[in-house]
Amino acid sequence: MPVRKVFGILVFILGVTVLCAYGSKHHAKWIEQAVADGASGAVAGSVHGLQTSVKGRDIEVSGLADSAAERDRILETLDIVEGRRVVRGRIKVLESVSPYTFSAEKTDSGITISGHVPTEEARAGIAVVLDSDASALKLASGSPGGWTIVAQDGLSALAKLNSGKLTMTDKTLVLSGEATMPADGEAALGELKDVPPGYVVKVEFDYLDDGTPAQFNLDYSASDGASVSGKLPARLTLDKIATALGLESVSGDPSTAISGDPGPSLGILKKLGPWLPEFESVDLTLGDSDAAPMAGGDDGFPFVGMAAPGADIELLEKRVSADLGDAVTVSVQAASDLPPEGTSRVNVATGETEVLTAGYWLPQMDFVAGYGQCRDKANALLSKRDVNFVTGSARLDATSLRVINAITALVKNCTQSTGLRVEVGGHTDSQGDSAFNMDLSQKRADAVVEALTARGIPADAITAAGYGDTKPVADNETEDGRAANRRVTLAFSQ
Repeated sequence: MPVRKVFGILVFILGVTVLCAYGSKHHAKWIEQAVADGASGAVAGSVHGLQTSVKGRDIEVSGLADSAAERDRILETLDIVEGRRVVRGRIKVLESVSPYTFSAEKTDSGITISGHVPTEEARAGIAVVLDSDASALKLASGSPGGWTIVAQDGLSALAKLNSGKLTMTDKTLVLSGEATMPADGEAALGELKDVPPGYVVKVEFDYLDDGTPAQFNLDYSASDGASVSGKLPARLTLDKIATALGLESVSGDPSTAISGDPGPSLGILKKLGPWLPEFESVDLTLGDSDAAPMAGGDDGFPFVGMAAPGADIELLEKRVSADLGDAVTVSVQAASDLPPEGTSRVNVATGETEVLTAGYWLPQMDFVAGYGQCRDKANALLSKRDVNFVTGSARLDATSLRVINAITALVKNCTQSTGLRVEVGGHTDSQGDSAFNMDLSQKRADAVVEALTARGIPADAITAAGYGDTKPVADNETEDGRAANRRVTLAFSQ
């Protein structure tokens, strides 16, 4: 056989051998890839992301199965992968817990969590909501469907409270805590609007503020004092109310709003304080400006006062209304249901002991009467308290009730125990016509005498005299001097 032919045969045989070896190796790689793809597909739906590796036609699976049932299902699926030879399982089954619990608590230090979490993905989501580590949660199976979104929504709701606690037990979620206002509680509830059907949601919130405008009621009695109820504007306290009214204390247990301006209410109370001695009782509602429609409609906050006996109701209502301003609607009525004659009390507004005499509250004056004592006490009294009249008239001003009652008590003691008589003198400044001033001063002295006799002073023990501008005690060229000359005097005689 020729050498050339032999060489050709050898080349052919070598080529066939190489081609066979290449085909066998290429086929093995193809089979390995097919097994690997099948194995990956078999674990693709695993809860915790099981891992597979393939060598040749042997499959190894490792990782965490959510349950024994998932593990068995995965192994059964791998067992039918086409081309596989051996399946080696290195799967750990996750602990299952029941009931499935999770809790979170919010304090000033932040939110702390405890309990279980179904997956690492859920743990990562919770960490995002908290903006902090969630490693305190224990990985465990057994959570109900939709657990992760409910837990995240519950944490978002808890975050909107000032403080509180969230607990999840299977499909029951309980959220409790403190919120600033109902609107904040509603915002927290809004985070739970997408909770899946089947879950039970229970909430219980305490509020620092009920969200309503600050509105409070002042209830004053000359015998019993003042008390406050309702809701005060922020920073308004009972002590501040008492100071504004000129009282030693104010009782009550009102709530306090977290906002609001106490200034307007305090301003009204300061103006009311000097008027309290003119009243038996006062019922006044105040608060923030947006509470006025609630309290008194478009007319403002309501004031209802029972005037002390002897008050000029019309003038008192007019003067108090002018002082308190348009924010308050003033109504003054005559006092009724007075206690029995001779009843004694301490007037809370004045601190004076008063005795109901002839239907009037007269201050108690216990002193040994005599000409000198009566003269001195009368001068001291009138130096502190003026008998005021409506400008240009003999009508007693709304502020004259207390001094008239005090004059009555003094004159009563002096005339009854000593037989002294008293002259009430009326005086004016030098402004205007002298004849008019003389007439006006007489009428004013008569008005005082009329008020005293109405309170029980015998008519034969008292007289009235008008002196006009004839007996000045100060310079009529100055306003202060003229004010000093406009006066009432008491002159005792045997």
